[in-house]
Amino acid sequence: MKGLPVVTIVGRQNVGKSTLFNAILRAQSAITENTAGVTRDVLQKIVERSEFKIPFTLSDTPGLDIENIDEISKEIIDIAFEHLRNSDLILHVIDHKDLRKYDHKLIDLFKKDDILKDKMVLTLINKVDTEQDEYDLEPFYKLGLNELLPISALGRRNFDLLYQKINFFLPDKIKMPEDPYCKIAIIGKPNSGKSSLLNTFLGYKRAVVSDVPGTTRDSVSDQFYFQNQKLEIIDTAGIRRKSKTGESLEFYSYKRTLHSLGEADVVVLLVDAMKGLGEFDKKIFGEIQELGKPMIVAVNKWDLVPEKESNSWKHYKDRMEAKLSILKERPLISLSAKEKVRTHKLLESVVALYEKSQKKLTTRALNDWLSKWGGKNKVQKASNRPPKVYYATQVSQIPFKILFFVNDTKLFPSNILSFYRKSIVAEFGLDGLAVEIELRNRNEGKEGKE
Repeated sequence: MKGLPVVTIVGRQNVGKSTLFNAILRAQSAITENTAGVTRDVLQKIVERSEFKIPFTLSDTPGLDIENIDEISKEIIDIAFEHLRNSDLILHVIDHKDLRKYDHKLIDLFKKDDILKDKMVLTLINKVDTEQDEYDLEPFYKLGLNELLPISALGRRNFDLLYQKINFFLPDKIKMPEDPYCKIAIIGKPNSGKSSLLNTFLGYKRAVVSDVPGTTRDSVSDQFYFQNQKLEIIDTAGIRRKSKTGESLEFYSYKRTLHSLGEADVVVLLVDAMKGLGEFDKKIFGEIQELGKPMIVAVNKWDLVPEKESNSWKHYKDRMEAKLSILKERPLISLSAKEKVRTHKLLESVVALYEKSQKKLTTRALNDWLSKWGGKNKVQKASNRPPKVYYATQVSQIPFKILFFVNDTKLFPSNILSFYRKSIVAEFGLDGLAVEIELRNRNEGKEGKE
């Protein structure tokens, strides 16, 4: 168990904690009866299942609302709270049909305790067994909870979304102290200047630099410090076309390059300023876009562009955006890796984009925005049958994905989705990120599967 993230289930007695514990484990580990206080110890099991991106330790705590506290009960409560303070994610279970004084007390404790106030708490409204129950959550929203999800532990209702949220709140991998703050992959066509940029960042010649395309045959990486943060930069093998008999893109040293992109937190797509944005660059852009990685497009060799004027970069950007309109929503920068011009600014932009991509928007903030957003009136007026978003929640960071539960997915064509997405980007300061919106009909996937 040592080193694994800890997910702890907590709540008062008889709210369904052990039923939830067993449902996630798919095993009968805890005693489940209607008698309050059946679970008397902190039960722990390692969860390794395909639904979860990393293994974690799942803990089931005893009910904390013990009325007649004796010496043994006090020790049980102390151990349970100590366990909570060492958890990475807390699943707070409340009974939908029975909200009590101790529920309020526990919520208040999560907000005020010096340690617990910094913990991620996902409140699960249990025993929501019907669609009608989901319409009756107003008393819980009034509690000021940031993350709230209606479920049925017994019927596995909304378990797909529960698993998505657990994945969202847990790290992608177990981070070690020696791991870099951010991993950056440099990608582009052969001879676009990737190795020169790597060498500039490192301050010495780490990768071979040549005018011969394809000099870098494998992914080369190294670490360095920037603004007191350890960064790792990866110079990937140049992407090239297949031979004329080929049918698609190929990656030179394909598997290693794909692995590098998969490991990267931010991707820098390097474009040769003298050649401009070609069809092949657009295809590379599409490959990175499909992975959902935060990306900066850097136009290298800007020093070689002749007869530059004060507005030359603006005109150059306009031509690029005319060829690929989505570039209007992505960071663009000109630089010279060889002359070390604006390479520092590129690193600043990379770190800023990475930090932006690590944002976790609370479900409360998203739904507060939805309820007050003036744009929904424009959307509804533009349709004979108005599209409606009932509930929104963020489910991943890379890609930065927000899930909309809606009345009918068919009522959300690309122009309306784009309107929602641009409004979210503006409201939450996500400019530069590829924000995705996934639509789900309100009743889709409510009942869980074994």
